[in-house]
Amino acid sequence: MKSILLYTLIGCCLLACSSVSDSQLEQALQLSGENRPQLEAVLDFYKNDSLKLKAACYLIKNMPYHYSVDEYYRSPDGQKYRPDIAVFKDKEEMERHCDSLARRGYRTERHKVFDLVSLDSAYLVDNIELAFSVWQKPWAKNISFDDFCGYILPYRAQTEKASLLRRKLMERFMPMLDSARVSTPLEACILLNERLKEIVRYQDTGLPFYPTIDETYRAGIGLCEGICNLGAFVMRAVGIPVAIEFTLWSKMDLGHNWCAVLSDGRFYSFGPGEEQPGAHAERLIEKYYLKPAKVYRLSFELKQRENGEMEDDGYTTFLKSPFLHDVTNEYLGKTVSFEIQAETTGDVSSGKYGRNVYLCIYNFYKWQPLAMGVCSDDGMCVFDNVVGDNIFMVADCPDGQNLRYISDPFYVGAEGKIRSLIPQMQQRQAAVLKKRKDKMEVSHTLFYWDVMEKRFTPLPCKEATDSTQVYDQIPSGALLWFTIPERIYNQRIFFIENDSIREY
Repeated sequence: MKSILLYTLIGCCLLACSSVSDSQLEQALQLSGENRPQLEAVLDFYKNDSLKLKAACYLIKNMPYHYSVDEYYRSPDGQKYRPDIAVFKDKEEMERHCDSLARRGYRTERHKVFDLVSLDSAYLVDNIELAFSVWQKPWAKNISFDDFCGYILPYRAQTEKASLLRRKLMERFMPMLDSARVSTPLEACILLNERLKEIVRYQDTGLPFYPTIDETYRAGIGLCEGICNLGAFVMRAVGIPVAIEFTLWSKMDLGHNWCAVLSDGRFYSFGPGEEQPGAHAERLIEKYYLKPAKVYRLSFELKQRENGEMEDDGYTTFLKSPFLHDVTNEYLGKTVSFEIQAETTGDVSSGKYGRNVYLCIYNFYKWQPLAMGVCSDDGMCVFDNVVGDNIFMVADCPDGQNLRYISDPFYVGAEGKIRSLIPQMQQRQAAVLKKRKDKMEVSHTLFYWDVMEKRFTPLPCKEATDSTQVYDQIPSGALLWFTIPERIYNQRIFFIENDSIREY
């Protein structure tokens, strides 16, 4: 009888959630294993409240791929230990502490803890109740149910440990918004973000683990990812619909995370505790080196597969995240679509390309995928919604593990015009290159990208001064890289055009 009642309840829930998929909820429940009674208890709790039941369905059916990254040290006698970033004065002190742990035999451990098998009914019910309570606030009451589910209801931002701070943060920051009488999510976000400047600041903690919301809040420091996770969590706790966006830099090394608030049907980007909406987007456009080639938004909701989507080639990349949405053209101005022909020589021949292809940028000493495209049987690779004035390379992954470069490096102009960067070995040119101001005492090396060997090859230096190095054997039209032996950030690639250096 009990099992019959449970299946009847699940059937009712499937009907309540049928606008997305009748099967997603049951699939999630099946995957939850021994934790299934906890999830069913949430559904049972809301069986007489259709809207909250629908919200519960939304969370559960989107949980299968969500998880926390649990990282810590394991002592020689088996004890778990995670240093508290709040008790160390700076990054260097934390790093010395971690080095001492390694010398004493501590080892790092990392585990994925999936939400489906770890979150209990009390946590989920409390999260739902708190989210619904703030949805009635003046700045949130006009938010649609779909947007409420997507940007206020979620209990996590990325892969941080699930936090119990939602009620505490709501109680701390809600009075400020109530007294200010803000009426839109944008107004509420600007006010609260000004307050966040007093609470958290950008600073490397030195801890080699993924940040938790609790420790970032308690210590008041973190890098962009940790600060964004905290910022999104705080905003949602008071009914402000917020998403996290990110990019890999195309004109600098590494990448960056920021947040975006949904107000009046559009998103406004901002840096939690830093730049306000409006100013943040303007800086991304106006500062040449900050203008991204692609921007992605993370959502809690699983992205629906499109008809005809290609089979996976096995390569692991963030671009395949089921929560990733391309939003490059929402506020970055003009984007372009373009086609590039793959090679037909060497180990790549017509008809043997992968169907998934990757648009790569040179970022911190390697070509890293920034976008996915499609490749036809004749090797024509197509990429959409890209910001031009950048240098790229195309790769596929025939073995499921390693990228294979299937194009020469090329420059895409702001209007989408393509220029291949192929060294003309019979045509040489000269150039005087300036050393880095902070590394003038170090010998630099000029490399060119060898399209046959598919690697950077050094060029001989003709002569050097204290501040420059002179070269007279540079292949015309080549992609170049001027570096020092030390592995440091932002040793950027470039090409020479009309005797001027074009750096990217």
